[in-house]
Amino acid sequence: MSGKFMNVKRIIIPTLTMIIITSQLMGCASVSQDEALNLLRQGDQIEIEIATPKDTVKEEKDTLPWEQLASLSTYSAFRSAFDTALGVVPTSDSSKNGIVYINLAGDQDGNNTLYNAMMNRKFYSNYWENEAVQSEVQKALASQFTDVDEDTITARYAALGVYFDLLPTKEQPEFHGDDSLSRAEAMTLIMRAETPVTESESPETFVDFVNAVGSESPYTNYAGYLMNDSYLTIDTGSLTSKTFTSTISRGEYIYMLMNHYFKEDLSTVDTKSASLSDAKDAGDLSTTKAFEKYDGSKDCWQTAELANAIANPDDGCPTRMYKALVLANTLDIVNKETRWDEGLSRSEAIQLLADTYAKLAEAEGYPIDTTLGKTDLPTVDVVTEENTENTETTPEATESKSEINENDSQTSEGEAIEDNVEQTTSNSDSLDDIASAKSYTLSEQEKADLKALGATEEQINNVKSGQDFIDLVYKLVNGDSSSAGGSSSSSSESSNNDSSESESDPWGDVPATGGIPDDQVLPGYM
Repeated sequence: MSGKFMNVKRIIIPTLTMIIITSQLMGCASVSQDEALNLLRQGDQIEIEIATPKDTVKEEKDTLPWEQLASLSTYSAFRSAFDTALGVVPTSDSSKNGIVYINLAGDQDGNNTLYNAMMNRKFYSNYWENEAVQSEVQKALASQFTDVDEDTITARYAALGVYFDLLPTKEQPEFHGDDSLSRAEAMTLIMRAETPVTESESPETFVDFVNAVGSESPYTNYAGYLMNDSYLTIDTGSLTSKTFTSTISRGEYIYMLMNHYFKEDLSTVDTKSASLSDAKDAGDLSTTKAFEKYDGSKDCWQTAELANAIANPDDGCPTRMYKALVLANTLDIVNKETRWDEGLSRSEAIQLLADTYAKLAEAEGYPIDTTLGKTDLPTVDVVTEENTENTETTPEATESKSEINENDSQTSEGEAIEDNVEQTTSNSDSLDDIASAKSYTLSEQEKADLKALGATEEQINNVKSGQDFIDLVYKLVNGDSSSAGGSSSSSSESSNNDSSESESDPWGDVPATGGIPDDQVLPGYM
């Protein structure tokens, strides 16, 4: 038995809850097909001893706050490191802008979600697939939690759970990634990952759902958003106050993800050529085992079906779960060993969700592809030792022009958004004119702007050409001041090798002769 199952309790619970909990947690064939039917007919309560999953943060779950992403202050040291690594910048309205603060319309949004962030192509190139940035984030997370090692897969996904506050707890020194999740928590995690915080900071109440699972759990109203995609449903009487708060299996969670995000694919998935190593199609157990027909009632047959399948995994899983496993495997979200009959852990839940989002973004062609969201709000300079004397800047000097490239898919009706930004320097040349200048002298205002972005004197002195200037600005905006600032000779080569450089450029979509992207124009330059 896994080390995560530690505490033993003696409790009185309904028979159906006993069936599914003992099957899930003990992993033994405790319920035969006939026994399941007999227990369903009896409906008696019995006294049992069960092994319950370790849940060391249970006492912290009596409340569940819901705050906008930019307003979150928990684990502040980690959040600060995360923002710095990803180039997230504060805005003048106490919000933030950056690759995790852009909604599906391409606008800056302090009330953003993990789902929206992972629909942005730049999320992958600038963070998810960038080893250096990943390392910085995971190192910061490991310094926050004593049970997270920075060089592990747990740290990679746990960072998303903590930053986006998917399952909040009071600040504590451990992440508890191995703790198992209940159905309530799993449904809540998905809802909070995709749903912006409401004005009231409270989720909508679904009356039928509350009547079915009760209002005692702080997760009830969040989980109600997923009630139509859950494996156990309220209309069959299978999702009750007891099953709602007990451990969810990996198979159920994978089914919920596929049913919620790939519903059409799930309905048409071909299972004939599937070759999962630990799962096979056991057919529609609800009809073959007559679970729907006992005493003429349909109540709880899904619970009995699931309990029977998990208690006898070698016989296979129900068809609807099997189809979800096959689809998830086809999408490379799970491998051939699905472990469908095991309990779901906190870390696994975040990983499966993030991997699902990655495949969904790939399938939909990345609806967002930009590092800064469109906004009329100016950004706020971050004070450092090098730019302290330049912190008092006017709104005109710090306003960011959030113009979207004509290639960006999120621009409205194919037109770039244009904002009027006042010129604050004597140099009114366009970016193309600046980029083509082989010799370029910085004005005092330009030097002050660069220092405000964190440039050193050496980097400023190395600006010899227009392209040097643009490269330095872009790299400072993206948080790479160490290598910012080049030479005029390298800029000239870049200008003459446009097509080849664009393929190998580590800064993504910055053309060798086109300057920084339109959505990252230095304040005062258009």
